[in-house]
Amino acid sequence: MVNWQDPVVVTFCAFLYNQNAVFLLGFFGTHFITRTTIEWSLLTKRRHFSPALIPYLFGRYAILVTLLFFVVSNHFTNKISCDVAYKTLAVLGSSASFCSTLNLGLRSYIIWRDMNRIVVWLLSIGCIGHAALVAVQGVNSIASQWDPLTDSCIVVHSSDVTMFVFYMYTMLMDLVILVLTICGLWRKAALKSKIGTALSEQCLWYCAGTFLINIPAAVFAILDMNVIMNVIFSMPATTVSVIMSSEAVLSLDPVEYYGTKQDTATRERGRDGASLGVAVHTDTRSRRVALTTNIALDTHLSSVDSTATSQKSETTVEVVVMDV
Repeated sequence: MVNWQDPVVVTFCAFLYNQNAVFLLGFFGTHFITRTTIEWSLLTKRRHFSPALIPYLFGRYAILVTLLFFVVSNHFTNKISCDVAYKTLAVLGSSASFCSTLNLGLRSYIIWRDMNRIVVWLLSIGCIGHAALVAVQGVNSIASQWDPLTDSCIVVHSSDVTMFVFYMYTMLMDLVILVLTICGLWRKAALKSKIGTALSEQCLWYCAGTFLINIPAAVFAILDMNVIMNVIFSMPATTVSVIMSSEAVLSLDPVEYYGTKQDTATRERGRDGASLGVAVHTDTRSRRVALTTNIALDTHLSSVDSTATSQKSETTVEVVVMDV
C-alpha cells in the first residue's frame, strides 16, 4: 500500500500538480484565445457593457492569472512571500468557480424575479453563502512557504474540510440553479421554445459536467492523503467549470438569435433597452412573450372585429433574441 505521507511520494505528487497546471494553462489558453467575442465587441463598442458580464469576464481572467502564476512560479529563483501569493491565488481560483455558477444563477434570478420574490431572496442568500465560502477557502484552504533547498514555494498545509465543503456547496448550488431554471421556464410556458430549450439544456449539461469534475475534487480533499493530493483536482475542476460556463454565455450571443424573417417576427425593446425574446402572432390576436434580462411575460391582446372572434387561427412562434 502506498504511503502517501512519504516525502518521496509527496514530491512526486507535487511534480504531477505542476505538470497538471502546465497542461491546464495550454488547454484553457486555447479556449481563451479563440473565445474573445465579448471582449472584442466591448473594445470596439459594438456591445454596451452590462453588470451581468462581470462574472463572465472576472472568472475567465481569474483562472488565467492563477494558472499562469503556478506555471511561472516554478522558475522563480528569488524568494517571494509564498503564503500570501498562494492564498491570493486560492481566492482567485475559488472566485472563478463561484463566477461560473453565478453566470447561470443570474438566469434563474432573471426568470424568477417577477414571479416569486421568496425564491429570489433564497437564491440570493445561497449566492452570498457561496461568496463567503470563497473567502474562507482563500484563508484556510492552503498554506505555503519558501523552500531554500529547491528555491521554490512548497505547500505545507491544505484544509481538507474547507475544500470538501466548498465543492459540495458548489455542486448543490448548480443543482438548485438547474431546478429553478427549468421550473421557471415551465411556469412561464417557455420551456419548449427555442430559447427555453437552450437555457434548460445548457444548465443540464453544465450541471452534469461540473458534477463529474467536482466530485473527484471533493472526494480527494476529504480523503486527506497528503497536502498535494488534497488540492490536485481543484484546478481541473475550476478550469472546466469556467470553460463550460463561458460556452453557455457565448452560445446565447444575441447575433445568433436575430431572425431573418422580419415580416413574421418583430424586434421589440424592453424598458431596459434589451431586445424581447419571443414573438407570438396569430391572425386575430397578437401575444408577445418577453424573454430577456427581464424574462417577463407581457400579454397584449389586440382589438379585433367582433365578427372574427369566433374564428380559429394557427399560431406561429419566432424566437428573435435573448440579450444576456
